[in-house]
Amino acid sequence: MKKETLLTTAVIALLLLNFGTLGFLFFHRPPHPPGAEQPGRRIVQHLQLDAAQQQKFEQLKSAHHEQMRTADRAYRDALEQYFALLKNDTVDIARRDSLQAVLTRIQQERASVTFQHFADLKALCTPEQRTRFDALLPDLMQVILPPRRDNRPPRPN
Repeated sequence: MKKETLLTTAVIALLLLNFGTLGFLFFHRPPHPPGAEQPGRRIVQHLQLDAAQQQKFEQLKSAHHEQMRTADRAYRDALEQYFALLKNDTVDIARRDSLQAVLTRIQQERASVTFQHFADLKALCTPEQRTRFDALLPDLMQVILPPRRDNRPPRPN
């Protein structure tokens, strides 16, 4: 067999294999791992919210989601401006400090909005549900906080 024919056959086989793999991944998405259910559903189930509470919770969740999206956009815009300062030969220190303050304020706002969201959720709860809420709080923190990366490789000096 000629080298050209062999290479052509190998390229076609690899293309078919790649398309097959992409098709499989696209059409046969694996299920979410256990415990990766949506936080909202988990909250409703764990607290055993009734229909009226669930409706109010959905309203709270929508408002919180919109506030967080707004904060995310503002953070991204400020971060882009912040790193755009590196395009200049000299960095405007006052502008840099101002943008750092904006980034800090946005992060504080995100924490405050999330705290208030959970305070409002707790206010919806009956005394019995508040006990469940307190037990659920560590799990909610796992959703809010980024995962710890204790197994990072050491940084080179």
